[in-house]
Amino acid sequence: MNALDGALRPLERLVQRHGSRLARVVMVAVFAFLWLPIGVLVLMSFAEGGVLSFPPEELTLRWYGAFLSNDTARRAIALTLKISTVATAVTVALSTLIAYAVDRFEFPGKGLLQLLATLPIVVPLVVTGVALVLFFGTINLGSGYWSVVVAHVVRTIPFATLVILPTFLTFDRRLEEASKDLGADELETFVQVTLPNVFPGILAGGLLAFTISFNEFVFTYFVKGSGQSTLPVYIWDQIRYNVTPEVNVISVVFLLVAVSMVLVAVSLTRVELLARR
Repeated sequence: MNALDGALRPLERLVQRHGSRLARVVMVAVFAFLWLPIGVLVLMSFAEGGVLSFPPEELTLRWYGAFLSNDTARRAIALTLKISTVATAVTVALSTLIAYAVDRFEFPGKGLLQLLATLPIVVPLVVTGVALVLFFGTINLGSGYWSVVVAHVVRTIPFATLVILPTFLTFDRRLEEASKDLGADELETFVQVTLPNVFPGILAGGLLAFTISFNEFVFTYFVKGSGQSTLPVYIWDQIRYNVTPEVNVISVVFLLVAVSMVLVAVSLTRVELLARR
């Protein structure tokens, strides 16, 4: 042990002297690893030539114009928004009910409910996709718009629940007791006291659900109907059959949507307070 302590002591002194500097270097390296490929993608969306020629010899906005004038791409965006909006509304409603039930009530199967609500996170996407196809075939739902909506709800409920549940768990129940002492009934207390306090978590869960649904590919590809292409499916088809810098433009659109959702969540819901809790 003495020999080991002697060998580790120089390392400890090195960490004490240069720890903060090493931490900054590691942090910069991690951020560079994460964001440099995205920066290259954004740059290549302005490339005049092919998608694989880097660095681009000339920059142009031609591919953005091609994307905006592409009727198929616009229909894919409209369908994606239509699916994501409905799926998000259903997900938020179900996730809020699950979180409320888990926080407020003791009932048989409570642990099983929590497990089922979060299980899709750990199950491989392909396995769940195949299971959805078999299930929809069994109930004669088939493929199409509503099949995709249900699949997206299955995909997003675990994430929304994990965001909304801590909001209920950390809510100060004494506020509800004070409201009832002042004469409010259960419904009035929930609407006027509970809901405003948990709304930041609900909104954050909804934004996360919308972002995941907007970007969902695997479940959509399994259960979509013929001729139905969401934006991720459209990108996949473009990569398979006709690779152009327009694919980079669409990827930038995805990036802008995701970043916008995060900024809205931070500005409207003060998500950093939820993280501290």
